[in-house]
Amino acid sequence: MKKTLFALAAVGALSGVANAQSSVTVYGVIDEGLTGGNTAVSNGGAANTTSGVIKTTGLGFTSGNQSTSRIGFKGSEDLGGGMSAFFTYEIKMDNDSTLGISTNRQAFVGVKKNGWGSIAAGTQNTPIYDAVLSSDPGAVNNIAGNLITTSSKGAQGALPAGSGVATNQPYATRLSNTASIKTDNFAGFTARALILANSANSTETTTNTSTTAGVGGSGVIATNGTASTTNNQSGYGIGVDYTWQKLLVTANYQAFKASSTLNTIGVAPTLFSPGGVTTAATNSQDSGQYYAATYDFGILKAFGQYINRKVANDLNTAYYQKYTAQQIGVRSFVTPTVEAWASAAMGRYNAYTVGTGTAAYQPGKANLNAFQLGTNYWLSKRTNLYAIYGQTATSNYTATSANSNPVAANQNNYSVGVRHTF
Repeated sequence: MKKTLFALAAVGALSGVANAQSSVTVYGVIDEGLTGGNTAVSNGGAANTTSGVIKTTGLGFTSGNQSTSRIGFKGSEDLGGGMSAFFTYEIKMDNDSTLGISTNRQAFVGVKKNGWGSIAAGTQNTPIYDAVLSSDPGAVNNIAGNLITTSSKGAQGALPAGSGVATNQPYATRLSNTASIKTDNFAGFTARALILANSANSTETTTNTSTTAGVGGSGVIATNGTASTTNNQSGYGIGVDYTWQKLLVTANYQAFKASSTLNTIGVAPTLFSPGGVTTAATNSQDSGQYYAATYDFGILKAFGQYINRKVANDLNTAYYQKYTAQQIGVRSFVTPTVEAWASAAMGRYNAYTVGTGTAAYQPGKANLNAFQLGTNYWLSKRTNLYAIYGQTATSNYTATSANSNPVAANQNNYSVGVRHTF
């Protein structure tokens, strides 16, 4: 009798495992529009040798203007007892490329406990990027005019190198080789943390040398063996959100470090996650902070944002580049189907530059200002028409030495198109 009861219990347990609830969802965004704009760059000062203003213009159809086109798969499995397993795999798509698939955006797997939170590992958003996604008036679109999420689409040209307004200049968006922890809501507070760990080192164990006769009796020494190499990325990020009725406040900090045998003082450090992809940085200490608040007044939602990023040389932190910006904005449904937003920002960028002699370190400086206007016409919950216009300007940008020309530049960028989510 006891054996029969044990057998029935075992069968019941196996049946529970076999019947665990699981689901997989395919989702994505397809965004295409007509995009154009222009840039104008002028050199000034007594040392100016360039006459006139250099202008570039562009117009054409582009992908991912309001939202980056993508396809993703996400799923979860009920493990019982309030536990579940989950995964996400998301890929960037390019509508105007015959290849279609571009780069990996997110790829992680984890487990969740109801009432506590989740842990996950893989390629994931940084804490700052997660916070920007919920507190940006332009909803992190890819048109110029936003100094918190810097980007531009089309062939109109980019602002000059060193002006600070490069794609995703203000923060690292997502990184591979990470583990994360996210908590559930406790009295209005939620928290998240990210750890980056990726090390690859080799040590030279043997070196063989030989000498061969050269012209005039000189010898040439040949060295065989593998030299020591170092390529390590590490760091962490933390973020805390507080929600109370219609108010959201978020505070975030992240710091990542990359050390490699390529380190030299004269080479600028590489940003983590340049261009929004998962490439690791080299030769850098990359730290940033982001604070924002939103309040929904009903008729409109107001936004306030501040970001600061500093990327220093790993060998000598006195050599660095720094980006700071403040932005305010509003977003509102003018009618049940027409949505509009506007934002204005100002900032400052210190470029990483190394001179010679008495001017051993002359950082370039640029004052930044920008604004953006946009509107959506919602055809349905999943499909909308959009029109976005943005403008970014840099002034008083000084290059590597006191004798270099100050540079002023202006960029405007616009797009009209259609976006469908599924």
